[in-house]
Amino acid sequence: MKGQPRVVYVDGSTVLRGLVIEGSDEETLLHLAACNQVELISKRREWNTVLLGLTEMVRLTGAEPLGGENLQKLRLSLPVDFR
Repeated sequence: MKGQPRVVYVDGSTVLRGLVIEGSDEETLLHLAACNQVELISKRREWNTVLLGLTEMVRLTGAEPLGGENLQKLRLSLPVDFR
């Protein structure tokens, strides 16, 4: 339909790369979704891939772990529909 954003199905790895790799195609895709140029849809279980990746990066860098409330805010702020 005209006026509807194109639907793109993504996995958790794509979302994670978009969050952490500056200038990547995945980051561009997240920006396009945030501007309603595309609609990103992912399976609900793919959120676990994002969580595992973030947890591993935090562990490797020695940063303070993200709390449950912050992770929930992150999930809600992402322009991805985890179904």
